Amino acid sequence: MFIGHSSVMPSRLFVVFLAVAVSLRGEETAPAPSAFLETVAAAPSLRAAHARAEAARSRTAAAGRLPDPTLEGMISQVRPPMGGEKYPMWELTLAQPLPRAGERAADLERAAAAVSMAEADYAVITGELAAETATAIAEAEAARARAALFERQIARTERVLALADSRVSTGSSRIADRLALQTRIASMRLMIEQETRAADDLLAGARAGLGLAPDTPLPAYAAPYSSEIVPERIPLQRVAAARSAEARASARMARASARPMTSVGLRFEREEQSMGNMDTIGIAFMTELPFRSRGSARAETRAALAEETAALADAESARHRARAALSRVARADRLAATARRLAEETSARLDAEYDSLLRSNDASVLMVLEILERHADTEIQVVEADYAARSARAELWRYATLD
Repeated sequence: MFIGHSSVMPSRLFVVFLAVAVSLRGEETAPAPSAFLETVAAAPSLRAAHARAEAARSRTAAAGRLPDPTLEGMISQVRPPMGGEKYPMWELTLAQPLPRAGERAADLERAAAAVSMAEADYAVITGELAAETATAIAEAEAARARAALFERQIARTERVLALADSRVSTGSSRIADRLALQTRIASMRLMIEQETRAADDLLAGARAGLGLAPDTPLPAYAAPYSSEIVPERIPLQRVAAARSAEARASARMARASARPMTSVGLRFEREEQSMGNMDTIGIAFMTELPFRSRGSARAETRAALAEETAALADAESARHRARAALSRVARADRLAATARRLAEETSARLDAEYDSLLRSNDASVLMVLEILERHADTEIQVVEADYAARSARAELWRYATLD
């Protein structure tokens, strides 16, 4: 039941994960490549958002226009009061309705706010899709890193198993030790399958969000620098500003609706009598009496002002969320650095413990297996800390200014 020193199992096992950690750390602060943003920009959801922005811009051409003129005609038969001969009379009125005071300006402001809202929505959708894609890539790569870790652990455990098999025939190792090693290998093979499936599911979801075919390669992970995030210029700030402008335009429109609508026109009237035609030309004027609309206009104004207040509050909340995301990135980076440093120290201790077991006569299979498991736990901690840092940085896409 003892293991002696053998060339089958080298004494230095705990350095492989450092290369993985360095690779992940190098990507954490890499600048965002254009290929990543180009792939995101080609997504169907962003094409739809771009089309909505174009539609909003097109509608501005119809905003604030004057109403169409109206033409009114009338023909009648006139009976003189003394029973004379009847004669026809007809009239035409050409009128131009005039907008309420302030209505055209409010309509133009509302159309401009709709454009700003559509453009801000495009920026928000871009950031959300980029964040979701980068997070999925980071999580998939972490799952594959864990799968690779388990593959290495299986190879190490199989070397211990081969050594245990050579000792079983001599009676220096127990069958129970061999079964424990086989159980550990089977468990890790299942974990590899689970991690591989999880990575494939994540990447498939990312491709679906980007509108890519199942076999299309995804862009490399990318994330913005923390220094590029300005809380006062994040897309959610643009949304809040557009909503505030829209609320102000709605309030102005509500105030205009309480004013009367008027129209002016030219009136022509002709009476066809036997002694000759008698023509009349005059100016026509019409105005509303907006007694009933004033109450509803005041209610609409109050509602619009409340909407503006809500938009300003949302803007403040968005700034706080952006600052919280930046602080979360800083904490995750510190944790990842600490995990890498401590893992290196733990690796050195496990190396020494492993060498000591091999030199002693008490180096049982289960004791070596325990060292391997502790080593696996150390590697997983590094992978998880790096993933936490990368996912936190991926969330910064939601607050990045992508103009």
